[in-house]
Amino acid sequence: MNFFALAAILTAVGMYALARYVRHGKTAEARESVTRLASGAAEYYNRSDATQPAGASPQAVHAMRHFPPSSRAPVPEDPLNVRGRKYQSNGADWAVSPWQDLRFSIIQPQCYQYSFESLGSGASAKARVSAEGDLDGDGTRSRYSLTVAPDESLTAVVATEIERSDPEE
Repeated sequence: MNFFALAAILTAVGMYALARYVRHGKTAEARESVTRLASGAAEYYNRSDATQPAGASPQAVHAMRHFPPSSRAPVPEDPLNVRGRKYQSNGADWAVSPWQDLRFSIIQPQCYQYSFESLGSGASAKARVSAEGDLDGDGTRSRYSLTVAPDESLTAVVATEIERSDPEE
């Protein structure tokens, strides 16, 4: 009897540990993707001088630096597509701005819904990339996001910490 009780307890603990390990592996997708998106946004901002009028002074050109426009809709559009399951995006999902401007796409099935927000230009510009998902399908969504903003020399800098809410919901 004791053996069966001990075996049941060890099995329960093992299953919990395995489920947590799998969830943690899925959160790696979100962390990697928001980091890639934020780095792409910083690079885009720093390169945006090339789209400014010729002959403008360097200070004026830097003052017009900007991020790509905000995404019209997240990918996938419906949050239910990543509620307790993976979503297989296609090329058309990523073929529009800002994803194309940021050179970002995901070809494997994804567990998170991605969005990009930007506003302003020059020193007041800001961008935020987010990944939201409901890994266990219980209606509670986890969110990972990173902010990108220019420093005093008008060079875009990615925040050092990923903001998380309910990371392993």
